[in-house]
Amino acid sequence: FLGDVLSQAELESSIDSEWAGKNILYFDETDSTNTEIKRAAEKDALHGTLAVADYQSMGKGRRGRSWAAPHGVGIWMSLLLRPELPPTCASMLTLVAALAVADGIREVCDLEAKIKWPNDIVVNGKKVCGILTEASMNFENGQLDYLVLGIGINVTECDFPPELRDVATSLSHHCTSSVDRSRLIGALLNELEAVISTLPSREFL
Repeated sequence: FLGDVLSQAELESSIDSEWAGKNILYFDETDSTNTEIKRAAEKDALHGTLAVADYQSMGKGRRGRSWAAPHGVGIWMSLLLRPELPPTCASMLTLVAALAVADGIREVCDLEAKIKWPNDIVVNGKKVCGILTEASMNFENGQLDYLVLGIGINVTECDFPPELRDVATSLSHHCTSSVDRSRLIGALLNELEAVISTLPSREFL
């Protein structure tokens, strides 16, 4: 499968969610979409701001690990959330996001995507997606200032490093048709909106 073209215009035409992705920050290249969202958040970016990159030079995984994010082969995206949630609920968001991503992959790719606790999505036992949630606290009042929800999905990646070949895979290896990354991002955002509404507080800034 050839990598499809990802662009600001393609994303805008594929996203029809209410608040998730209404403000899009698109990058051909960046260090990390999570870092881009943090920068935007510190400049008072709106709840639901989305950062998408075709390539990340310093993609992040859990526990400080790096996440390979080459050109044209994956979805590297981060969403800014400003929920009125107690800090103890922040960890729930990773699981909620995993449910949304699995549902989006099932819908668009017709694949049986499953959650591998706590933050991976697997297809046929191999990882296709990792999720990294980062929180920023307001230390004056002890509340969450904002959350960054980072999602990385292998779409057409086939050149995994040796240490990952037995554990990682791509959607295109299992999907009978090519995967439109913009369409999949749109589906993920709709699913995210639906599942986030089930969190304890439905009040958003």
